Amino acid sequence: MTIWMAYFLAAVAASGAFIAAGWRSRRILTSSPPKGRYELPFDPLWGGAADDLSPTQPQSDVEAAVRLALKRLAPMLKSQSVQADIAVAPGLLVRMRVDTLADLVEELLGAAVHAAPTSRLLLTASAHGDQVEISITDDVPGAAPDVRAASVRGLMERVSIRGGSLNIDVHPAEGTTMTLRLAAGVERRTGREPRDATRAPVASWNAVRRTVEPY
Repeated sequence: MTIWMAYFLAAVAASGAFIAAGWRSRRILTSSPPKGRYELPFDPLWGGAADDLSPTQPQSDVEAAVRLALKRLAPMLKSQSVQADIAVAPGLLVRMRVDTLADLVEELLGAAVHAAPTSRLLLTASAHGDQVEISITDDVPGAAPDVRAASVRGLMERVSIRGGSLNIDVHPAEGTTMTLRLAAGVERRTGREPRDATRAPVASWNAVRRTVEPY
């Protein structure tokens, strides 16, 4: 077996484990498409996008979604010696189910780790008017904007279909910032929009490690 075949089989196995552990289980339609007509396979991450933005659906606590994403990626962060600093303003809500938001944050963080291994990452989340911004910044200079955009093109489409946006800001001499912008939720008890919390204390990965991944 060649090394490329080994990598391929490992990637397939890892993808299967990710889908089984992280994605929501849904009923898959069993009816076959008409002869000569091609239909894309059912993707649970695409399904129910409109429901995620419905005010009748549960809202996501951003901090909870970030911690869930970090817990899933903790082994990879540790194995690649990536230092992740976290600064999430408390009380942030997003109009999206928490498992869906965690999937998006996990994919965004995973893309940053693959693009900037053995690096330092800063993940921040704060409210800006009627939106919540979740940003990941790395410290690797000289990134190619086209390459970074291509690595998250699928994620951009999934975010867009849910009414959000994903922007990439490359600073050639400093690093790259990827910013996820989503509609802010409404506070459950007061009915008010979340306060504009643009500053939050930065917690090092070691400080939050106990709550997201017990070693």
